[in-house]
Amino acid sequence: MRKIFSGIILFLLPVMLLLFIFKKAITIVQGLILPIKSYLPVETILGVGMLSLISLLLILLICYLAGMMAESRYVKSFIALLEDNLFVFIPGYAMIKSRASEAIGNTDDEWKAVLIGDNGDWKFGIEVDRQPDGICTIFFPEPPDAKSGEMKMIHESKLKRLDMPVSKLVKIIRQYGHGAACLVKE
Repeated sequence: MRKIFSGIILFLLPVMLLLFIFKKAITIVQGLILPIKSYLPVETILGVGMLSLISLLLILLICYLAGMMAESRYVKSFIALLEDNLFVFIPGYAMIKSRASEAIGNTDDEWKAVLIGDNGDWKFGIEVDRQPDGICTIFFPEPPDAKSGEMKMIHESKLKRLDMPVSKLVKIIRQYGHGAACLVKE
């Protein structure tokens, strides 16, 4: 029963949501290009009508242009303003953003996986902020979901940065530390 609910929540729900959003986007774009429908051939390509195919290509073009706009300085500052004033109220937004940035290969994310050594004990954490005076804000995620944990301010001299993405550290934490021993080398 648990696997059924996991499949629904972790796979089926996101896929259906994505398909629903994509279908709505195609419907909106088709409404915009409806005036040129009479000029399009009636044939289908691989079972897809020309109106749907042009709508799909137009959506991809819009996504590409939005991606290019997201690179601009003005849009980045606007997004930062939204994140600082609005998105902070969305639970888990920062974690989702960090993991999505890793997934698309954006290595400019300021979150770093770290290891904190104290009297022979080691603890994994995520560096979320670093001040010029060397004080770092470290989030210590806890199993099983790694979304909750504790926060501490620690001097950078006590930290060891790990050469691994935060998503891999989160995976290790979700597995209650399985596979983490090989990362601790003095």
